[in-house]
Amino acid sequence: MKLTIFFFLFSSCLWSQTWTSEELLSANTCANVYYLSKNEKEVIQYVNLARMYPSRYAKIELLEVDRTTKYYQSLVKTLNSMKPIPPLSTNKKVFESAKCFALEQSVSGKTGHDREHCDSYFFGECCAYGNETGREVVVQLLVDQGVPSLGHREICLTPEYTFVGVSAQSHKVYQYCCVLDFIYNQ
Repeated sequence: MKLTIFFFLFSSCLWSQTWTSEELLSANTCANVYYLSKNEKEVIQYVNLARMYPSRYAKIELLEVDRTTKYYQSLVKTLNSMKPIPPLSTNKKVFESAKCFALEQSVSGKTGHDREHCDSYFFGECCAYGNETGREVVVQLLVDQGVPSLGHREICLTPEYTFVGVSAQSHKVYQYCCVLDFIYNQ
């Protein structure tokens, strides 16, 4: 009897720590966008999950993050206290802005936000390096380890942003880079 109860509680706990198919579908606003790669669509989906289901995101996606850091602790506090906000959609012009810069950084091996040859068409920008999957990129940006301003987190969770352009490319120093450019509804 005790084993049955333990198994039920354990399996219930595991089940509560996953996204429902409805949540995943509602956050996948760019599923049919032809110019985005699978990975770029995943970045948008996971940013949307954090925006639409903030406290669930904290419970589901932050299990492997170092819980002792002030960055993790402040992220959990932020996610648990924020109200859900609308998901992002993509915009071709914003995507092209992100793609140009991601390709520029891919070749140069640089990091940061200083564009040399790319026009900018955005109001907020996040750049992530070293993580390949969309899920990892979004965790990196939201935790924002080592960024005192928490600017990437703030941009991703700003309710006024309605469109995002995402480009994931190779990077000659960090293997991968991902640029997210955000704009308001226009």
